[in-house]
Amino acid sequence: MTELQSATPYYAGRVYRTVWGSFGLFLIGLGFCVLLFGVVDLEIRISAGLLITLLGANAVWSSVHSKPSWVAKIVPFI
Repeated sequence: MTELQSATPYYAGRVYRTVWGSFGLFLIGLGFCVLLFGVVDLEIRISAGLLITLLGANAVWSSVHSKPSWVAKIVPFI
């Protein structure tokens, strides 16, 4: 027997895209908070804030375009 495969990948589903888009917006906000209110050295604060903001922006962009985000690719390896 042959197995039925879905025509759309898992990351193209409505719930998946909504969750990752919301998480991306959260990461963008968190990144800005780290940039503005961090209590560590300036270099670390800027680096961490920009990295978190970049990952959040990629998650939002990926959810809009139905692509897997960088965070979704990294999470299974943690």
